[in-house]
Amino acid sequence: MSTPSENKLRYLAYFRKSTESDERQVQSIPDQKDWANKVTNEHRLTIIKSREESKSAKKPGRSQFNLLIKDIDDGKGNAVVAYDASRLARNALDGARIIDLMDSGKLQAIVTATNTFRNNSSDKFMLSFFFAQSKHYVDNLSEVTLRGMRSKAKKGVFPGRAKFGYLNHPRTKEIVPDPEVFPYIKELYEIYATGYYGLREMSEVSYDMGLRNFSGGMLSKSQIMRILSDPFYYGAFRWADEDYEGVHEPAVSHELWEAVERVRSHRGHSISKWRKQYPFLGMFRCEECGASITAEKHTKKYKNGSSQTWHYYRCTKKSGTLKCRQPFTREEVLNQSIADRLQKISLREDCAEAMLEQIDRWQAEEGSRESVQIVELEFEIEKIEAKLRRLTDLHIDGELDMSDYKKRKSELIKQKIASQTRLKLVSREGVRVWLEPLRELINAVRERNLPTAGSDLLELRNFVAKVGSNLRVKSRNALWDWILPYALLAERGESSGWQP
Repeated sequence: MSTPSENKLRYLAYFRKSTESDERQVQSIPDQKDWANKVTNEHRLTIIKSREESKSAKKPGRSQFNLLIKDIDDGKGNAVVAYDASRLARNALDGARIIDLMDSGKLQAIVTATNTFRNNSSDKFMLSFFFAQSKHYVDNLSEVTLRGMRSKAKKGVFPGRAKFGYLNHPRTKEIVPDPEVFPYIKELYEIYATGYYGLREMSEVSYDMGLRNFSGGMLSKSQIMRILSDPFYYGAFRWADEDYEGVHEPAVSHELWEAVERVRSHRGHSISKWRKQYPFLGMFRCEECGASITAEKHTKKYKNGSSQTWHYYRCTKKSGTLKCRQPFTREEVLNQSIADRLQKISLREDCAEAMLEQIDRWQAEEGSRESVQIVELEFEIEKIEAKLRRLTDLHIDGELDMSDYKKRKSELIKQKIASQTRLKLVSREGVRVWLEPLRELINAVRERNLPTAGSDLLELRNFVAKVGSNLRVKSRNALWDWILPYALLAERGESSGWQP
């Protein structure tokens, strides 16, 4: 292979493996170096500099390769040792740069394991052919990979890395729940759905739960937003700008995901830090004029150097139409008013126990009452699947453009997932689908569990947000409209049948 003229060439060595994570090629650079040492010793070649990197040659931009080109262009070397042509270039631009250096006479030879390409027309033609073949391999591999990923997506398998809260199973590679994180995803959704926590507060809440990012720190606001907005968590996913129904286990129900979407659509920023100091800030409006209720702090200093601080809530008086006469309300007064109003839905302990016993009897008597609902849900899912098939046919026949197709498909997939979620609940839990929420309701409003004026203010605020809407303040009293089913409890009378 070697000639006297070749012995006078100044060689630059270049070693490359595709990626740092490509375990199949972990030993490729040492192997390439062993080969290079053998060649240089056998043919007395002089290597003046070596460069190596772990990066794909699919696209331009390799730092060490660019330095290799610069060394040749600056005259520091005029020949290259590389295991094969594909180590140097797998894209048209880098291949053209090497050929151009040969055309200019700055590059005289390239030594590979199978060929030596000299600076003549036939060798340059062969080298160009090898570069083109390498690019064709990459393009073909990309197409094969893309087809494989599209096939996975159509089967409901997300063709990417597992999302936060999930893991890629080490053996099957399936996406499975991360037992240490998955249970908290639903809790994050439920907390945000209350509408009283911003992204910054959610980061703190998640940290208190024990959730950490990959570096062990607090989840950022953008990470929280990705979790709360990703349809993957209710069982769907978007890939290549198209929606698919996933086969992975959902972390939340579609209903809860939509509740979070409604909160996100109404406010795109985190709640002010003042919300921590004033728990009821932003919850109430003035009953008299309709303006919002704000909060402020008053501090009184005494001659002995001590001081006392009170928190007040008041109408902003910014209705623009009415002259509001509502007074200031101290926080503890508003707090007591809220607790007093909650007593309207309070259940005596003996009454609560009697109702819980009735629930136990209903559960024991469960029979086949859910079978009709199962049949109805299965039929509903079949109809949605038929619509999806028809939608695909319309798109293939050219009767539906891509934009309309994707929009309609996304909506149908949401409907299907919602129906499948209900079917799973009914099939797996039967009558417990409604008995368990009823049990939770009774336990929440029984006397010993109901929040009181002495409860944590954040706990009291969240409970009020759960049971009431249209929250107002009038004459230092808290008012709101009861949400079902709490409205039924609030409106019951002595003869309403709630007594044991």
